[in-house]
Amino acid sequence: MTNRLFNCISIILHPIFTLTLGMVIIISVLLPGSLASQWMILAFCALYSVVMPMAFIGFARILGYVDDLRMRNKRSRIFALVVCAISILAFGHLLKNWHAPSVMQMFVTGVVVTLLIAALLAFFTRISLHTIGWGGLTAVVSFLSFSHPWISTLLAVVVLLAGLVGTARVYLNEHKPWQVYAGFAIGFVTIWMTFIICPVFGLQL
Repeated sequence: MTNRLFNCISIILHPIFTLTLGMVIIISVLLPGSLASQWMILAFCALYSVVMPMAFIGFARILGYVDDLRMRNKRSRIFALVVCAISILAFGHLLKNWHAPSVMQMFVTGVVVTLLIAALLAFFTRISLHTIGWGGLTAVVSFLSFSHPWISTLLAVVVLLAGLVGTARVYLNEHKPWQVYAGFAIGFVTIWMTFIICPVFGLQL
């Protein structure tokens, strides 16, 4: 019963959804309302960060290039991370062409960098991608909370969910505790550093 619960948590709180969740939060905080342009951004975000990577990885699975959809082996893991990075990079260029808010562009930049770091680390160890994603999402909400203190409650919820997904990964023996903590730290620090560095050097996609 507990295994089934934690498996459900791992699926529902999968890192592939964190970019879209982050965009929902950014739009809710910075661009409240129901403008068609907001829905278009979210639709394209989901397309480029969820649908396209999943379709491409599924196709690679059919061809036999990816033999583990749970990304337990090195080749499948690196392949999936690189595919996601390329797809999200394309979405970042769309945001730039649309003159989207800089916070959105910086977030996407940070996600691409985080994915590439995770792909590099995958050659040596298996850091938790779940907590990398939730660490990055926590960084976004904490960044926004400085100028919008009213979302502090949301920050607490995100931290709680990050802890929950980390607990699930350890309980299911998918990762050791240090891999979960390291994943959260990598996601959090990389996104925060992106928010700090990008405005200084103008480094956006």
